Amino acid sequence: MIIKPLTKSELEDFFTSDAQNLLKYFLFKAIFSQPELLKGQDKLPIHVPKEHIEQWLVQSLGAKPVGSGSYPVDIIDKIKKYGADAKMLSWNGKKNSISGETSLAQKFKDAGNDLDEAFKNKDFSSIVSDWSDLFEKKLDKVFTDFKDIKKIYYFFVIRENNNFHICGMKVNKNKIKLMEEERHSDSSIWLKNVIDSRYGQSKIYKAKKRMELRLYPYNWVEDNLVISFDNSNINTVEKDLLGIDTKELYDKAQKIFLEQFKLIVGDPK
Repeated sequence: MIIKPLTKSELEDFFTSDAQNLLKYFLFKAIFSQPELLKGQDKLPIHVPKEHIEQWLVQSLGAKPVGSGSYPVDIIDKIKKYGADAKMLSWNGKKNSISGETSLAQKFKDAGNDLDEAFKNKDFSSIVSDWSDLFEKKLDKVFTDFKDIKKIYYFFVIRENNNFHICGMKVNKNKIKLMEEERHSDSSIWLKNVIDSRYGQSKIYKAKKRMELRLYPYNWVEDNLVISFDNSNINTVEKDLLGIDTKELYDKAQKIFLEQFKLIVGDPK
């Protein structure tokens, strides 16, 4: 497989107890900053910008930020000789459900093939071949730009309502040529040999012009491949705020701050 899950032990080599404590702090900041709901309003998902997820890794792993936009990785650790891409996916918590998607590669025109025309001609093997070239070229850039880097990882933050899970994957560039078509529709190609089917699936989308990855988070949790942060005891705040004066807002914010910090990070005393 091109993408192989890290074991719990391997994951904890990166995310030590100190790193996990820092992640709890960032989760607290993310949850605390979410806007209050009106009374009776449906719950809203917790939003964390990708740039913040990247910074979580920079801080908790002691690595350095690198690149911007479409660069293959978000952080580099020259001492430990790896680069890593930070990703965040949403999941509804159900057993057989699949997560949201993340992009592995895009801008298909760079692969030298017109994707729409290839789909029209049902030239699926050519599409997969061109896409494997594109994916390999993307990862090669990291090894070219940073001569000391030996490995590339993906670190995923999976959001399950208020609960969060961290998982990791090692990317084997040398196995990209093993990518094959598993099946196809008129608008997508499901891929083999990208990731074990128990843990995820990868597809090439004609309309989106990109290759995406989705995970089956329940199986990651079931197989003990994640570090989990259980925040299920955090209650959604419902309060109509219009008309509340500064003093009331201050008292309310201070109360929630202290309560949530103790529940998520721990009691500093």
